[in-house]
Amino acid sequence: MSMYCETLPIGVPGQTAASFAALVPVLHTKRLTLRAPRADDYAVYAEIACGPRGEGIGGPMTREEAWYDFASLASCWMLQGHGGWTITLTGEDRAIGFVLIGAEPGDEEPELGYLIAEGSEGHGYASEAAIAVRDYAFDTLQLPSLVSYVFATNTRSVALAERLGAIKSGTVIYPDDDQPSLVYRHPAPKGTPDV
Repeated sequence: MSMYCETLPIGVPGQTAASFAALVPVLHTKRLTLRAPRADDYAVYAEIACGPRGEGIGGPMTREEAWYDFASLASCWMLQGHGGWTITLTGEDRAIGFVLIGAEPGDEEPELGYLIAEGSEGHGYASEAAIAVRDYAFDTLQLPSLVSYVFATNTRSVALAERLGAIKSGTVIYPDDDQPSLVYRHPAPKGTPDV
């Protein structure tokens, strides 16, 4: 049974939500469309965050904790000018994962994060989405730096950060975590102006 917060709003609230969502840039890759998160994407986010895959983001979480994490991903746009995107296959509007330029308590720099639903892994979608967002962060937002914070035990995310060309540059320990996160620094794409 879904909670009220998981349903798409209708009427004036739905129009208001759509107006805010229209401000989030839509990014396209060869196979993917990255768009603003919507309430009905939450079921996929909860599937990731509340199960074993959620260990990579401090979980597994309860559905309530996952909702607040999802709301943070979406609302960061209003607070920081960047935030999360829902990853969809182009031509389909079903969430298969999420990618973000995040800003959470404890982060010292903007973070490139990525989450893929179990049934969509192994196709290179996370890499494709992360490259698009990394390039957007440097080229359009002109962020001076971008890192990924990854638990050392999250071997898939470590491998992805390294495939993206990120360099391990240290560790950070968050107060609520029982293990340190590796800090992977993403190099700016060639031709990106120095800020």
